[in-house]
Amino acid sequence: DWFAALDYGFAHYTVVLLGCTDGDGNLFVVDEHAERMWLPQRHAEAVRGMVGRHRIGDRALELGDLRRIVAGTDVFSRQSDGTTIAGQYAREGITLKPANMDRVNGWAEVLQRLGDVSAGVRARMFIHQRCGRLAETLPAMQHDPNRPEDVLKVDADEDGVGGDDAADALRYLVATKSRTVAQRKLRGL
Repeated sequence: DWFAALDYGFAHYTVVLLGCTDGDGNLFVVDEHAERMWLPQRHAEAVRGMVGRHRIGDRALELGDLRRIVAGTDVFSRQSDGTTIAGQYAREGITLKPANMDRVNGWAEVLQRLGDVSAGVRARMFIHQRCGRLAETLPAMQHDPNRPEDVLKVDADEDGVGGDDAADALRYLVATKSRTVAQRKLRGL
């Protein structure tokens, strides 16, 4: 499965992470797009380019190959003119779905997937070196002193330094599961 997660920002970073899973349930965060002061149209073009760098068999990966692209709920909020940021992305061919916003359980799953070598718990999430902003952000995350099971919310400064945008995109990527419906025919004895 291939999927992506977006944490939207204008003055602070918009971060899109591209991930996939293998047959053993391991998660690979394989690519990242992180820019600030860009409009959704420009981000959409860059995201298509990021996705196209990867392959399925002998062809380039396309947006339509992604099982889901999730985003924080702020992109679905209506602006004064009735439009949404999600609508702007949709016009560019990127359909966003709401991410799971449960911070505590989301961070717990990120922590679980990172593993614990000293306790013999193997990692089930691997982050590619292309994800520079994410690699820079994760070690700086701290527990919230008022809510220890949560991570402290940190905004980037006016120059874009710091912030937790890449970490939030990772939380969305990890915590949002596909909703699949299976239909089975039951047989009597």
